Amino acid sequence: MPEQDLNPSIVFVTQGYPPIEGGVSTSTQRVAQNLVKRGCRVIVLSLDYSRPLSEQDYVISENDEGVEIRRVGPFFKGRVINDETIATHRRRIFDQMELVAQDFDPDLVLSFFAASPGLLAAYLAHSIGCPHVVSLRGNDIGRNIFSMNWIAALSLIVNGSARIACVNEHLRRRLLLAFPKALPQSVIIANGVELPRGLSRDYSRAYIKRKAGWTSSDIVVVFLGTLREKKGALLLLRAFESICQDIPLRLLIVGPELGDDERLQGGQIWDSLKGDGFLHVTGQLSRTEALLIAGEGDIIVMPSIDDGMANSLLEGMLLGLCPVVSDLFADIVVAGECGWVTARNDLESLTSALLEAASSSDQRSRFGRAARARVGNCYTAKREAEAYLELFREVLRDAPPRKIINCAKPGDSDLS
Repeated sequence: MPEQDLNPSIVFVTQGYPPIEGGVSTSTQRVAQNLVKRGCRVIVLSLDYSRPLSEQDYVISENDEGVEIRRVGPFFKGRVINDETIATHRRRIFDQMELVAQDFDPDLVLSFFAASPGLLAAYLAHSIGCPHVVSLRGNDIGRNIFSMNWIAALSLIVNGSARIACVNEHLRRRLLLAFPKALPQSVIIANGVELPRGLSRDYSRAYIKRKAGWTSSDIVVVFLGTLREKKGALLLLRAFESICQDIPLRLLIVGPELGDDERLQGGQIWDSLKGDGFLHVTGQLSRTEALLIAGEGDIIVMPSIDDGMANSLLEGMLLGLCPVVSDLFADIVVAGECGWVTARNDLESLTSALLEAASSSDQRSRFGRAARARVGNCYTAKREAEAYLELFREVLRDAPPRKIINCAKPGDSDLS
């Protein structure tokens, strides 16, 4: 077997890398570090938006436990600008990434998130003449197949990729809605999870008692992350509105305040629950701080109506919290064995599950232990990295000889 088949070198294109927060950023670090542990050479090209858009093009070089990182900017994330300017910045980012990738000379390009990273990675793979594996994470396919602005780019990315790794069956089904011919190249690679070193569950409830004023007898339902529309924001708020007056159920949002779009739908309920002391919001925290506080709860809730494989759900389960989730996560949470699984976008189903969970401390504890064991056995970072490595080896065995479309460096010329 060729040496590259054993230990391929990988250019990893992503939208963020820690300390940038977010699920894609956390997953990038986890997978990259675990691939390095398995003998791969990995360079991460991460979009960087830490400097103004007026800044000259830049590349920041770092190393994280053997992972070579290049933060490439300036990028426009979260800044409202026109399409022409966005395209210009993508082109500038690509030109820098191309130079780094040419010097690295990878066997394969991997992208996490199809939108900007996937598009840039597709062009990089064409430029270098190596295969592109795209990992679909959530909105990049679940929402963007309904976007007239993104569907053409998604078509280019999907049709040009060697394999398409979806984090769950839901995203694979969404992929095949738009691109039914992608079935042979699509696979599912579930997220793994690792808790920060030394982190354990806090049963003293120091934060909850001090900041929220809740007691040890209150049953605390934790939502970990940003409560968005696709996460079932309005559904969760309506469920709490209907039941929290009658039972000691409290909602702890370990994350930021409600966003503008979600506030239009559920802002009045949100404010009422906060004002009455039934809902507490921590605000944006580091991942370690967020998990420490989440560990003070009883239940991890994830009533998503469209989602990938939420890292925060896996993390809550690994902390031993009892899951109450929508059927999007039925492949993770086995109903009746390690949690409650509700019908998607169904208020009555979610309300009933929360009431059942609140009514039985013994059941919550049993499901919490089972949830922790399930994640610890089935959703490890080691297993996730090995699945990617196996996929890479398969792709490289099947790959045709390299055909480089454009690898000219500045100053090179075809004229002599």
